[in-house]
Amino acid sequence: MVEVRRVDSLFDGRHRAGRYRVSPPSDHPASGMTVEVAMGGGAYSTIINPQSFKNGGPEWVMRYGNPESIRYTVASLLETFDYLLSDNINMKEATERLRILRAVRRDLVKGGGDG
Repeated sequence: MVEVRRVDSLFDGRHRAGRYRVSPPSDHPASGMTVEVAMGGGAYSTIINPQSFKNGGPEWVMRYGNPESIRYTVASLLETFDYLLSDNINMKEATERLRILRAVRRDLVKGGGDG
């Protein structure tokens, strides 16, 4: 099982797979909706922050709110999903990445992303 841990920044290039960063608080409509996850080897993926659902989350905004306001956030989520399904990585790599993403999501659901 991969060890997951929240960090303040992922952009120094030293983070192992399983380190993640919650989008910082701001006035932007997508603030707190996503989490950037280090996949290892310099690769990163974006997932929905499950804690964002208490305020509606990206799905609610896309259905009932102002989709234009979070279009780049949703594009990043779609890119992660599409890459997992693509032939750019083999099944073993896709499975490992999915395990990492699920472990990070579990940590966030438990409250690991709160501090």
